[in-house]
Amino acid sequence: MRISDTQFSQMMLQSLQTNNAGLGHVLQQMATGDRLTKLSDDPMASIKLLNLDREGSAIDQYQNNIANVKTTLSSQEVYLDSISESLKNMRDLVLWGSNGSLTDVDRDGMITELKSLRDSIASSFNAQDEEGHYLFSGTLTNTAAVNSASGSYVVEGNSDKRVVTVAKGVTMESNMTAQEILNLGGGQNVLNQIDVLIAEFDNPSPNFYTEVDNSLVAIDDTLANVLGSMTEIGGRHNNLDLMGSAHGENKLFVDKVTSDLSALDYGEASVRLSNFMAALEATQASYVKINDLNLFDRI
Repeated sequence: MRISDTQFSQMMLQSLQTNNAGLGHVLQQMATGDRLTKLSDDPMASIKLLNLDREGSAIDQYQNNIANVKTTLSSQEVYLDSISESLKNMRDLVLWGSNGSLTDVDRDGMITELKSLRDSIASSFNAQDEEGHYLFSGTLTNTAAVNSASGSYVVEGNSDKRVVTVAKGVTMESNMTAQEILNLGGGQNVLNQIDVLIAEFDNPSPNFYTEVDNSLVAIDDTLANVLGSMTEIGGRHNNLDLMGSAHGENKLFVDKVTSDLSALDYGEASVRLSNFMAALEATQASYVKINDLNLFDRI
């Protein structure tokens, strides 16, 4: 079978294109370190890599969610610890104030301290995060948890929890609320009760000791709620740490499998590179040599 010059040229050009494409592909692989530069390189491995990428992204999101929940809970824990200390100091003052031998100076100092502790507790429950959201207002994060505009302390917000997904099918409540900690039933709370007691200290009535007892009960009940919330936060922290550790191990596994599927074998790639370069040089040399032949060379 005779091959025309045109057919020969087409064959040479096709060979040059094929070898150039192969050479370019190997060079791209070696430059990126990735065995798979396009889906067609290995369809099955590419599909596995897409699934692994989605799983890795999900793990990253879970880890970010866990970090955010831990930050919120830690912030609340700090304020609750401050509230706990204020309530304990308040209780000591109430017991001291019930002593009938107080001087006017002592009583005035005690009233000033009680007001300061009351304000500190209210301020802690109205704490905000760096974005200006109220920590203890439930899901109504733009509403202050405690409002005293009416002259008495009203617990606002709600008792709803902000639920965050921290693993596949697993959610975690990311907040405690003033509603569940401060409300003592019937709309009563320790802040209003302390105001009642301050009025009794300032101007005692026949109900003085009754209000002392009521205040101690309110303080103790609120303190129990605070300590219970701090215990709950501690338990959530432990669970989050365990889940975070599990996510970290899963991420290492995903990264290892991804690397095994996509990482380039540089030794094998070097062999292919040499083969393509040799084939390209041979094709070019053959094309030049044959193209230079003329009729007189063939006689």
